[in-house]
Amino acid sequence: MPYIALIIYLSLALTLQLLTGDFPVHFFAFPLNVILAALWFGGMFYLWKHKRKSRPISFFLSSGATSSSIISFVVFCLVVGVTGMRNLVNTWVFVAFLLYFQTVLLLVTLRGWRRLRFLLNHAGLLLAISSAFWGAPDTEEMRLRAFRDVPVREAYSVDGTSTWLEYDILLKDFNVETYENGVPSMYEAAMEIDGKPVTLKVNHPYSPSFGEDIYLTGYDAMAGGDSEYCIIQIVREPWKYGAAAGIAMMLAGALLMFAAGPKKRNVKEA
Repeated sequence: MPYIALIIYLSLALTLQLLTGDFPVHFFAFPLNVILAALWFGGMFYLWKHKRKSRPISFFLSSGATSSSIISFVVFCLVVGVTGMRNLVNTWVFVAFLLYFQTVLLLVTLRGWRRLRFLLNHAGLLLAISSAFWGAPDTEEMRLRAFRDVPVREAYSVDGTSTWLEYDILLKDFNVETYENGVPSMYEAAMEIDGKPVTLKVNHPYSPSFGEDIYLTGYDAMAGGDSEYCIIQIVREPWKYGAAAGIAMMLAGALLMFAAGPKKRNVKEA
């Protein structure tokens, strides 16, 4: 019976994908995502606490549910990674599989929470994945061209949506270092962001506020150091700290497992 319910659940996700297209991620932005996450966690905790022997919870805690959720999650990740089809993560089917995986992981974590290493590894993985899942609606990526002597405040998302920033961005100076063959080895931009002097380098973002990073991603290659503009990317990920905390927990759990060493077995001599 639980497997039939699972098939119906995934079939419903596939039907929604065919009828409505991709999952409306940004519809579930804050505070709706926080409310739904709290209801999901609270509901699962209640069922584990008071309905632990029911057939649905027994199924979620079974080896079959664990195996099927892990395999489906890994397969999706491999397909996205190998094919580069990142749009698959926005499908109803992927969202359904990921919610299924999180539910199994949450209930398994609750069952074994008394063991510290187990808790760190499983709760850390759950925190990292849940932060990415529930925080996806609040994630924004925008770009703009910052010019010399002309403050810019309007940025654009991938779909062309315009967003007015809470601060001005102004390019003050630009520097490029190249190898002997002319290929850039390093470039940096002296910026003025919200009236503050900031130096941006590749992979060295500036954070003007909580969960927001400003990256230097490009410039006018033809002009080199005399470039009149540079390309800026603004990334807003307020849930990234939860993912980072989850990864830190998994590392701590791995260190504890390494420190404890392999389990010793008592072998009787013949």
